[in-house]
Amino acid sequence: MLARELGATLDLLHVVDTSTAKSLLRRSPSFEVDQPLRLEARRALDSLAEDIVAAGGAVNDCLLREGGVMDEILAISTSSDLLVLGPRGVNPLRDFILGSTAERIARMVECPMLVVKQDPQIPYENVLVPVDFSQYSAPSLKFASKLAPRARLHVFHALDSSLKPRLSSAGIAEDEVTAYTDELQRDASASMDELTSASLGQQIFSTVQIGDARVNICERAAANQCTLIVMGKQGRSWLSEQVVGSVTRVVLERATCDVAVVPRSTRVTGMY
Repeated sequence: MLARELGATLDLLHVVDTSTAKSLLRRSPSFEVDQPLRLEARRALDSLAEDIVAAGGAVNDCLLREGGVMDEILAISTSSDLLVLGPRGVNPLRDFILGSTAERIARMVECPMLVVKQDPQIPYENVLVPVDFSQYSAPSLKFASKLAPRARLHVFHALDSSLKPRLSSAGIAEDEVTAYTDELQRDASASMDELTSASLGQQIFSTVQIGDARVNICERAAANQCTLIVMGKQGRSWLSEQVVGSVTRVVLERATCDVAVVPRSTRVTGMY
C-alpha cells in the first residue's frame, strides 16, 4: 500500500535460516531438510505476491535468500529506501533473550525501518514524531512528512522528569531548582519552535511535557489517535543506548501502532 501511495517499487524478501536447517539435520542426520524448506519458502513467497497483486498492488521481485536472517536483511536493506517488517521473528525464545528481530535490526540498519504492528491504514492521518533536538530530530520530522504527506504531525518532546528530584537530593535550593527547570522548559520550547518552523505543507502540533519519554511517547500516541510513530534511531547518549536501553527500543516494544525508525540521512523514493 505504501509503495502504491508513494510510487515506489516493492520487493519481498524471505530468508531461510540455515541455523534452523542445521539444527534439524543434527537431530535427524538421514533426513533431507534443505530442499523442502526452500520449496516451501518459495511457495509461500509466491503466494504472498499473488495476494498483493490481487489486492491491487504490484511486486517488483520475490527474493529468497539463505543464511543468517539478520545478515541477509541488513545486506538487502543497503540498496533499499525503506525496510518494512513485522515486530517479531519466528523464534519467540530467541527474541525474548536477544530482543526482537526488529529491535536488533534497528541498531544496525542504515535505511529507515518501518515496523508494522496494526492492520494497514492508508493514508496515515495522525503521526507522532518524538524529538530530543539531537541530530536525528530534523530527519525524523522530514521523513514523517514524506511518508505521510497528508497527515497531522504531532511533534513531542519529553523533558527528563528525574532531573528535579536529583537536583533536590543533591542539596540545591528549591527555588534554584525551579528556576533551572523553568529555563530548561523555555529552551525546549524555543528548540521546538525552531525545529517546526520549516513549512512542510501540513498541520503540525507541538508539545513539550515533563515526564519519562519511554512512557509518555506511547501515551501521547494513544491520546492523539496516532497510527504511526516516527522517531530517530538513537538519542544523545551512546552509553545509554548500549547499556540502559534506548527510548527507541522501548517504544518498538511497547507501542501498539506502527513505528518507523529513521537514521540521520534518509530518503523516501525508490525500492521498498
